[in-house]
Amino acid sequence: MTSDPAATPPDPVATTPGPVATTPQQVVALLRSRPWASQEWARDLVAAFPDRLHGVLARWDLEVRHVHLAGAGLPVLEVERRSGPVGPRGPSDAPTGCGLQATGGFVVKFGGGGADVAQQARILAAADGHGYVRLVAHDGERDAMLLEKLGPMLPQAVPDPIAQTDVLGDLLLQAWEVPLDVGRPFAPSQKARSLLAILDGALAAGTPGSELHAEVLGRARMLALDLIESPSSHQVVVHGDPHPANVLQRGDTHVLIDPDGFLCEPEYDLGVALRDHRHNIDDLDRTDGPGAGHRWHAELAERLARRVGLDPERALAWAHLERATTGVHLGRLGYLAEGEAWLRTARRVLC
Repeated sequence: MTSDPAATPPDPVATTPGPVATTPQQVVALLRSRPWASQEWARDLVAAFPDRLHGVLARWDLEVRHVHLAGAGLPVLEVERRSGPVGPRGPSDAPTGCGLQATGGFVVKFGGGGADVAQQARILAAADGHGYVRLVAHDGERDAMLLEKLGPMLPQAVPDPIAQTDVLGDLLLQAWEVPLDVGRPFAPSQKARSLLAILDGALAAGTPGSELHAEVLGRARMLALDLIESPSSHQVVVHGDPHPANVLQRGDTHVLIDPDGFLCEPEYDLGVALRDHRHNIDDLDRTDGPGAGHRWHAELAERLARRVGLDPERALAWAHLERATTGVHLGRLGYLAEGEAWLRTARRVLC
């Protein structure tokens, strides 16, 4: 969750049916059909997309096979190269390595809509496939990346939420090995301040759901202030959004995708990893009684923190703060029912 109004929150993914060829015109039409596409902040982004799309497809000789749409991001494309190798690889157009010398399937991701592709390219180039998706090529002019094609998302391959969290913990230990000088230079309290601004904005402006959930937002606000007043001196290059759908299968292992890559305490990443268990928490409260979801969530936080050697209470604080601000953010984007559901779950575990 970021303070950028165009950031991409967790959201059901819409795709074109089946892995069949899709024309550039169809991709553009899908983008224009998104519920946020006519909002003021998105107009220039949507208007510029057709030229960027055609330029990337021509430069890398690509054909679109499948389109993924989620949240407020630009389309993510599964593509195939018609012929020849791809290169160069790196965080700019300057050659820093060799692209994959192959034809076949890849993925194209565009910057904009909350995605800082230039920063993602720097993180992925530094990681070189260790815990992260492999970067194949980067087009700085059109703000796009070509990535290795991976398998299914973690929830599809590993349905159990506890096992998913174990996988996330192990991957985050690898992700935090990225050198500090590659990360965006955030002050230790900067992330908490940005989330506090979302809460204050919602309370002041009457964002959908804010009046009904004032107690939840108020409690989350207190957590944000506590994190601001006592920032951790332990800083790493966090992934920034390590939820299960940002983990994909590579062979018999898994890797992270879509890093934000800023400096922060590692407990922040744990908070995001713990954030996305809404259905489990709600179902436990219904089947086992009020408070069951809260207890399960606290035990999961303890398990994850112990696995990576970090503070479970700080991880829980970040998880609560992330869950509340995600609910607010989804409401601002027009996903009212989804935002309301996130805030209801936040009430179960926070109040």
